[in-house]
Amino acid sequence: KGGAPLKCPCKVGLYCDVECQKESWHTHRKNCTYDLERKLKKDRGRLGKDSVAIGDQAFDLGLLFMEQDRLDEADAWLLEALRIYRVVYGENNENVVAAMGNLGQIYRLQGKFEEALKMHKQELRVARRIHGSESTQVATALNFVGSCHFEQGLYDQAMEKLEEACEMYRGLSGEDDDDVATVLGDMTNVLRRQGKDAEALELGEKVLAIKRRQSDGSDDESLAITLLNLCSSYRQAKRTDEALERLEEGLSMLRRLHPERHSREGNFLENIGNVLYDQNKLEDTLAMYRKAVRIYRKTLGPEGADLGRVLCNMATVLREQDKYDEAMAQYEESLRIRRGALGSEHDEVARTLHEMALCKESLGDRQGAVVCL
Repeated sequence: KGGAPLKCPCKVGLYCDVECQKESWHTHRKNCTYDLERKLKKDRGRLGKDSVAIGDQAFDLGLLFMEQDRLDEADAWLLEALRIYRVVYGENNENVVAAMGNLGQIYRLQGKFEEALKMHKQELRVARRIHGSESTQVATALNFVGSCHFEQGLYDQAMEKLEEACEMYRGLSGEDDDDVATVLGDMTNVLRRQGKDAEALELGEKVLAIKRRQSDGSDDESLAITLLNLCSSYRQAKRTDEALERLEEGLSMLRRLHPERHSREGNFLENIGNVLYDQNKLEDTLAMYRKAVRIYRKTLGPEGADLGRVLCNMATVLREQDKYDEAMAQYEESLRIRRGALGSEHDEVARTLHEMALCKESLGDRQGAVVCL
Protein backbone atom coordinates (compact mmCIF):
# COMPACT_ATOMS: atom_id res chain seq x y z
CA LYS A 1 0.00 0.00 0.00
CA GLY A 2 1.10 3.57 -0.56
CA GLY A 3 1.97 6.24 1.96
CA ALA A 4 4.81 6.83 4.39
CA PRO A 5 5.66 3.87 6.65
CA LEU A 6 4.48 3.94 10.27
CA LYS A 7 6.45 2.49 13.17
CA CYS A 8 4.91 1.13 16.37
CA PRO A 9 6.31 2.73 19.56
CA CYS A 10 7.89 -0.65 20.34
CA LYS A 11 10.27 0.06 17.39
CA VAL A 12 9.63 -3.35 15.78
CA GLY A 13 6.24 -3.14 14.05
CA LEU A 14 6.38 -1.36 10.66
CA TYR A 15 3.24 -0.45 8.70
CA CYS A 16 2.51 1.16 5.36
CA ASP A 17 -0.51 3.09 6.73
CA VAL A 18 -3.05 3.22 9.58
CA GLU A 19 -5.31 0.59 7.97
CA CYS A 20 -2.38 -1.82 7.71
CA GLN A 21 -1.52 -1.16 11.36
CA LYS A 22 -5.07 -1.93 12.50
CA GLU A 23 -5.16 -5.15 10.48
CA SER A 24 -1.88 -6.34 12.03
CA TRP A 25 -2.59 -5.33 15.63
CA HIS A 26 -4.23 -8.60 16.69
CA THR A 27 -1.03 -10.49 15.83
CA HIS A 28 1.49 -7.82 16.78
CA ARG A 29 0.11 -7.01 20.24
CA LYS A 30 1.36 -10.36 21.61
CA ASN A 31 4.96 -9.23 20.97
CA CYS A 32 4.60 -5.46 21.34
CA THR A 33 6.95 -4.48 24.16
CA TYR A 34 5.42 -0.99 24.35
CA ASP A 35 1.93 -2.36 24.99
CA LEU A 36 3.18 -5.13 27.30
CA GLU A 37 5.15 -2.63 29.41
CA ARG A 38 2.07 -0.44 29.79
CA LYS A 39 0.00 -3.48 30.79
CA LEU A 40 2.62 -4.62 33.32
CA LYS A 41 2.79 -1.20 34.99
CA LYS A 42 -1.02 -1.10 35.22
CA ASP A 43 -1.17 -4.64 36.64
CA ARG A 44 1.58 -3.83 39.14
CA GLY A 45 -0.64 -1.19 40.72
CA ARG A 46 -3.52 -3.67 40.91
CA LEU A 47 -1.65 -6.85 41.95
CA GLY A 48 1.30 -5.44 43.90
CA LYS A 49 4.98 -5.16 43.01
CA ASP A 50 5.88 -8.63 44.35
CA SER A 51 3.13 -10.56 42.59
CA VAL A 52 4.32 -13.69 40.78
CA ALA A 53 2.15 -12.65 37.82
CA ILE A 54 4.20 -9.44 37.58
CA GLY A 55 7.38 -11.53 37.79
CA ASP A 56 6.20 -13.68 34.87
CA GLN A 57 5.31 -10.61 32.79
CA ALA A 58 8.70 -9.06 33.55
CA PHE A 59 10.44 -12.32 32.55
CA ASP A 60 8.55 -12.51 29.24
CA LEU A 61 9.33 -8.85 28.52
CA GLY A 62 13.00 -9.49 29.19
CA LEU A 63 13.02 -12.34 26.67
CA LEU A 64 11.29 -10.20 24.05
CA PHE A 65 13.83 -7.43 24.50
CA MET A 66 16.64 -10.02 24.22
CA GLU A 67 15.22 -11.21 20.89
CA GLN A 68 15.26 -7.60 19.69
CA ASP A 69 18.88 -7.03 20.86
CA ARG A 70 17.68 -4.34 23.30
CA LEU A 71 19.92 -5.71 26.01
CA ASP A 72 19.78 -2.91 28.59
CA GLU A 73 15.99 -3.13 28.70
CA ALA A 74 16.15 -6.94 28.78
CA ASP A 75 18.58 -6.75 31.70
CA ALA A 76 16.31 -4.44 33.70
CA TRP A 77 13.20 -6.58 33.29
CA LEU A 78 14.95 -9.89 33.95
CA LEU A 79 16.53 -8.47 37.10
CA GLU A 80 13.06 -7.43 38.22
CA ALA A 81 11.74 -10.93 37.47
CA LEU A 82 14.63 -12.47 39.42
CA ARG A 83 13.95 -10.19 42.40
CA ILE A 84 10.26 -11.16 42.48
CA TYR A 85 10.95 -14.88 42.06
CA ARG A 86 13.37 -14.79 45.00
CA VAL A 87 10.79 -13.00 47.16
CA VAL A 88 8.00 -15.41 46.22
CA TYR A 89 9.81 -18.74 45.91
CA GLY A 90 13.17 -18.33 47.60
CA GLU A 91 16.50 -19.12 45.94
CA ASN A 92 15.94 -22.77 45.04
CA ASN A 93 13.38 -22.43 42.28
CA GLU A 94 13.27 -23.21 38.55
CA ASN A 95 12.17 -19.67 37.67
CA VAL A 96 15.21 -18.29 39.50
CA VAL A 97 17.46 -20.60 37.44
CA ALA A 98 15.85 -19.46 34.18
CA ALA A 99 16.21 -15.76 35.03
CA MET A 100 19.87 -16.23 36.03
CA GLY A 101 20.64 -18.10 32.80
CA ASN A 102 19.18 -15.38 30.60
CA LEU A 103 20.86 -12.60 32.56
CA GLY A 104 24.20 -14.37 32.14
CA GLN A 105 23.63 -14.54 28.39
CA ILE A 106 22.90 -10.81 28.27
CA TYR A 107 26.13 -10.00 30.09
CA ARG A 108 28.10 -12.23 27.71
CA LEU A 109 26.61 -10.43 24.70
CA GLN A 110 27.53 -7.10 26.29
CA GLY A 111 31.11 -8.28 26.85
CA LYS A 112 30.71 -8.28 30.65
CA PHE A 113 32.31 -11.66 31.07
CA GLU A 114 33.06 -11.48 34.80
CA GLU A 115 29.44 -10.60 35.53
CA ALA A 116 28.27 -13.33 33.15
CA LEU A 117 30.48 -15.94 34.81
CA LYS A 118 29.27 -14.96 38.28
CA MET A 119 25.63 -15.24 37.18
CA HIS A 120 26.10 -18.60 35.44
CA LYS A 121 27.93 -20.05 38.46
CA GLN A 122 24.97 -19.05 40.63
CA GLU A 123 22.68 -20.66 38.05
CA LEU A 124 24.74 -23.87 38.20
CA ARG A 125 24.68 -24.05 42.01
CA VAL A 126 20.91 -23.56 42.19
CA ALA A 127 20.25 -26.02 39.34
CA ARG A 128 22.28 -28.69 41.15
CA ARG A 129 20.37 -28.12 44.39
CA ILE A 130 17.04 -28.47 42.57
CA HIS A 131 17.79 -31.24 40.05
CA GLY A 132 20.79 -33.13 41.41
CA SER A 133 24.11 -33.66 39.68
CA GLU A 134 22.74 -34.61 36.22
CA SER A 135 19.93 -32.81 34.39
CA THR A 136 19.34 -30.69 31.31
CA GLN A 137 19.36 -27.56 33.48
CA VAL A 138 22.73 -28.47 35.04
CA ALA A 139 24.22 -29.30 31.62
CA THR A 140 23.00 -25.95 30.24
CA ALA A 141 24.59 -24.05 33.12
CA LEU A 142 27.88 -25.96 32.63
CA ASN A 143 27.81 -25.03 28.95
CA PHE A 144 27.35 -21.35 29.84
CA VAL A 145 30.18 -21.44 32.38
CA GLY A 146 32.45 -23.04 29.79
CA SER A 147 31.52 -20.38 27.24
CA CYS A 148 32.44 -17.64 29.73
CA HIS A 149 35.84 -19.25 30.34
CA PHE A 150 36.34 -19.35 26.57
CA GLU A 151 35.64 -15.62 26.26
CA GLN A 152 38.15 -14.99 29.04
CA GLY A 153 40.84 -16.95 27.18
CA LEU A 154 40.82 -19.81 29.74
CA TYR A 155 40.65 -22.56 27.16
CA ASP A 156 41.51 -25.60 29.29
CA GLN A 157 38.90 -24.63 31.87
CA ALA A 158 36.40 -23.99 29.09
CA MET A 159 36.96 -27.40 27.52
CA GLU A 160 36.60 -29.15 30.89
CA LYS A 161 33.14 -27.64 31.48
CA LEU A 162 32.02 -28.12 27.88
CA GLU A 163 33.03 -31.79 27.84
CA GLU A 164 31.13 -32.35 31.10
CA ALA A 165 28.05 -30.66 29.63
CA CYS A 166 28.32 -32.65 26.39
CA GLU A 167 28.51 -36.02 28.13
CA MET A 168 25.55 -35.08 30.32
CA TYR A 169 23.44 -34.08 27.31
CA ARG A 170 24.37 -37.28 25.48
CA GLY A 171 23.34 -39.40 28.45
CA LEU A 172 20.04 -37.57 28.78
CA SER A 173 18.99 -37.05 25.14
CA GLY A 174 21.21 -39.02 22.75
CA GLU A 175 23.91 -38.17 20.22
CA ASP A 176 21.77 -36.22 17.72
CA ASP A 177 20.22 -33.87 20.27
CA ASP A 178 20.27 -30.13 19.51
CA ASP A 179 21.95 -29.35 22.84
CA VAL A 180 24.73 -31.84 22.06
CA ALA A 181 25.33 -30.12 18.72
CA THR A 182 25.44 -26.71 20.41
CA VAL A 183 28.08 -27.79 22.92
CA LEU A 184 30.12 -29.51 20.20
CA GLY A 185 30.06 -26.20 18.32
CA ASP A 186 31.42 -24.42 21.40
CA MET A 187 34.12 -27.08 21.74
CA THR A 188 35.04 -26.46 18.10
CA ASN A 189 35.76 -22.82 18.95
CA VAL A 190 38.01 -23.86 21.84
CA LEU A 191 39.96 -26.32 19.68
CA ARG A 192 40.52 -23.63 17.09
CA ARG A 193 41.87 -21.20 19.70
CA GLN A 194 44.17 -23.96 20.97
CA GLY A 195 45.62 -24.32 17.47
CA LYS A 196 44.03 -27.76 16.89
CA ASP A 197 42.68 -26.77 13.49
CA ALA A 198 42.18 -30.22 11.95
CA GLU A 199 40.24 -31.43 14.99
CA ALA A 200 38.18 -28.23 14.98
CA LEU A 201 37.25 -28.62 11.30
CA GLU A 202 36.28 -32.29 11.71
CA LEU A 203 34.11 -31.56 14.73
CA GLY A 204 32.59 -28.46 13.10
CA GLU A 205 31.46 -30.41 10.02
CA LYS A 206 29.93 -33.05 12.32
CA VAL A 207 27.94 -30.31 14.06
CA LEU A 208 26.80 -28.89 10.70
CA ALA A 209 25.52 -32.30 9.60
CA ILE A 210 23.49 -32.64 12.83
CA LYS A 211 22.03 -29.15 12.46
CA ARG A 212 21.05 -29.71 8.81
CA ARG A 213 19.23 -32.94 9.73
CA GLN A 214 17.39 -31.15 12.51
CA SER A 215 16.38 -28.13 10.43
CA ASP A 216 15.10 -30.31 7.55
CA GLY A 217 15.59 -27.52 5.02
CA SER A 218 13.96 -24.78 7.11
CA ASP A 219 15.57 -21.55 8.28
CA ASP A 220 17.00 -22.13 11.73
CA GLU A 221 19.04 -19.75 13.86
CA SER A 222 21.21 -22.45 15.40
CA LEU A 223 22.07 -23.70 11.89
CA ALA A 224 23.02 -20.14 10.88
CA ILE A 225 25.30 -19.86 13.92
CA THR A 226 26.90 -23.21 13.08
CA LEU A 227 27.65 -21.94 9.54
CA LEU A 228 29.22 -18.85 11.12
CA ASN A 229 31.38 -20.82 13.52
CA LEU A 230 32.59 -23.22 10.83
CA CYS A 231 33.98 -20.33 8.81
CA SER A 232 37.11 -19.96 10.96
CA SER A 233 38.05 -23.60 10.45
CA TYR A 234 37.71 -23.23 6.68
CA ARG A 235 39.92 -20.13 6.85
CA GLN A 236 42.61 -22.01 8.74
CA ALA A 237 42.47 -24.75 6.08
CA LYS A 238 42.84 -22.06 3.33
CA ARG A 239 39.40 -22.98 1.97
CA THR A 240 38.28 -19.37 1.63
CA ASP A 241 35.72 -19.87 -1.15
CA GLU A 242 33.92 -22.48 0.97
CA ALA A 243 34.10 -20.13 3.96
CA LEU A 244 32.41 -17.35 1.96
CA GLU A 245 29.76 -19.75 0.68
CA ARG A 246 28.90 -20.86 4.22
CA LEU A 247 28.85 -17.28 5.52
CA GLU A 248 26.60 -16.02 2.73
CA GLU A 249 24.20 -18.93 3.33
CA GLY A 250 24.10 -18.20 7.06
CA LEU A 251 23.73 -14.43 6.60
CA SER A 252 20.80 -14.83 4.21
CA MET A 253 19.14 -17.19 6.68
CA LEU A 254 19.70 -14.80 9.59
CA ARG A 255 18.25 -11.85 7.67
CA ARG A 256 15.11 -13.86 6.88
CA LEU A 257 14.78 -14.78 10.55
CA HIS A 258 15.54 -11.23 11.76
CA PRO A 259 14.44 -8.61 9.20
CA GLU A 260 15.38 -5.93 11.77
CA ARG A 261 19.03 -5.26 12.63
CA HIS A 262 20.55 -8.00 14.81
CA SER A 263 24.00 -8.28 16.39
CA ARG A 264 24.57 -11.65 14.69
CA GLU A 265 24.46 -9.86 11.35
CA GLY A 266 27.52 -7.94 12.55
CA ASN A 267 29.26 -11.26 13.30
CA PHE A 268 28.60 -12.49 9.77
CA LEU A 269 29.75 -9.26 8.12
CA GLU A 270 32.89 -9.18 10.26
CA ASN A 271 33.76 -12.76 9.30
CA ILE A 272 33.10 -12.09 5.61
CA GLY A 273 35.56 -9.23 6.02
CA ASN A 274 38.07 -11.64 7.56
CA VAL A 275 37.82 -13.99 4.57
CA LEU A 276 38.16 -11.09 2.11
CA TYR A 277 41.28 -10.04 4.03
CA ASP A 278 42.69 -13.55 3.50
CA GLN A 279 42.04 -13.01 -0.21
CA ASN A 280 43.91 -9.66 -0.06
CA LYS A 281 40.80 -7.65 -1.00
CA LEU A 282 41.51 -4.87 1.49
CA GLU A 283 38.95 -2.28 0.38
CA ASP A 284 36.19 -4.90 0.40
CA THR A 285 37.43 -5.99 3.82
CA LEU A 286 37.14 -2.45 5.20
CA ALA A 287 33.65 -2.06 3.76
CA MET A 288 32.48 -5.19 5.62
CA TYR A 289 34.18 -4.16 8.87
CA ARG A 290 32.53 -0.72 8.74
CA LYS A 291 29.11 -2.30 8.29
CA ALA A 292 29.81 -4.60 11.25
CA VAL A 293 30.89 -1.61 13.39
CA ARG A 294 27.62 0.20 12.68
CA ILE A 295 25.56 -2.85 13.63
CA TYR A 296 27.55 -3.54 16.83
CA ARG A 297 27.21 0.08 17.96
CA LYS A 298 23.47 0.02 17.35
CA THR A 299 22.69 -3.39 18.85
CA LEU A 300 25.34 -4.03 21.52
CA GLY A 301 26.31 -0.48 22.45
CA PRO A 302 29.64 1.36 22.42
CA GLU A 303 31.56 -0.80 24.90
CA GLY A 304 31.10 -4.38 23.65
CA ALA A 305 33.95 -6.83 23.09
CA ASP A 306 32.75 -7.54 19.53
CA LEU A 307 33.11 -3.86 18.66
CA GLY A 308 36.60 -3.74 20.16
CA ARG A 309 37.66 -6.77 18.10
CA VAL A 310 36.48 -5.49 14.73
CA LEU A 311 37.98 -2.04 15.37
CA CYS A 312 41.36 -3.69 15.96
CA ASN A 313 41.03 -5.68 12.74
CA MET A 314 40.02 -2.55 10.84
CA ALA A 315 43.04 -0.70 12.20
CA THR A 316 45.35 -3.47 11.01
CA VAL A 317 43.98 -3.19 7.46
CA LEU A 318 44.45 0.60 7.54
CA ARG A 319 48.02 0.13 8.77
CA GLU A 320 48.76 -2.23 5.89
CA GLN A 321 47.47 0.49 3.55
CA ASP A 322 49.95 2.94 5.15
CA LYS A 323 47.08 4.97 6.67
CA TYR A 324 48.83 5.13 10.02
CA ASP A 325 46.97 8.03 11.64
CA GLU A 326 43.58 6.49 10.87
CA ALA A 327 44.85 3.15 12.11
CA MET A 328 46.08 4.60 15.42
CA ALA A 329 42.69 6.18 16.12
CA GLN A 330 41.00 2.79 15.66
CA TYR A 331 43.62 0.97 17.74
CA GLU A 332 43.20 3.42 20.62
CA GLU A 333 39.43 3.02 20.69
CA SER A 334 39.78 -0.76 20.42
CA LEU A 335 42.25 -0.86 23.30
CA ARG A 336 40.00 1.19 25.56
CA ILE A 337 36.98 -1.02 24.81
CA ARG A 338 38.88 -4.29 25.14
CA ARG A 339 40.47 -3.34 28.46
CA GLY A 340 37.01 -2.50 29.80
CA ALA A 341 35.32 -5.62 28.43
CA LEU A 342 38.07 -8.24 28.81
CA GLY A 343 40.43 -6.91 31.48
CA SER A 344 44.00 -5.67 31.07
CA GLU A 345 45.55 -9.16 31.21
CA HIS A 346 43.56 -10.74 28.37
CA ASP A 347 45.55 -12.03 25.38
CA GLU A 348 43.41 -9.98 22.96
CA VAL A 349 44.43 -6.81 24.83
CA ALA A 350 48.07 -7.89 24.40
CA ARG A 351 47.45 -8.44 20.70
CA THR A 352 46.01 -4.92 20.37
CA LEU A 353 49.07 -3.44 22.09
CA HIS A 354 51.37 -5.39 19.78
CA GLU A 355 49.54 -4.13 16.70
CA MET A 356 49.70 -0.56 18.07
CA ALA A 357 53.45 -0.93 18.56
CA LEU A 358 53.89 -1.88 14.89
CA CYS A 359 51.85 1.15 13.86
CA LYS A 360 53.83 3.51 16.10
CA GLU A 361 57.10 2.15 14.71
CA SER A 362 55.86 2.86 11.18
CA LEU A 363 55.11 6.40 12.30
CA GLY A 364 58.70 6.74 13.57
CA ASP A 365 57.63 6.68 17.24
CA ARG A 366 60.02 4.00 18.53
CA GLN A 367 59.65 5.07 22.14
CA GLY A 368 55.85 4.80 21.90
CA ALA A 369 56.24 1.34 20.32
CA VAL A 370 58.42 0.20 23.23
CA VAL A 371 55.86 1.47 25.76
CA CYS A 372 53.13 -0.58 24.01
CA LEU A 373 55.29 -3.69 24.05
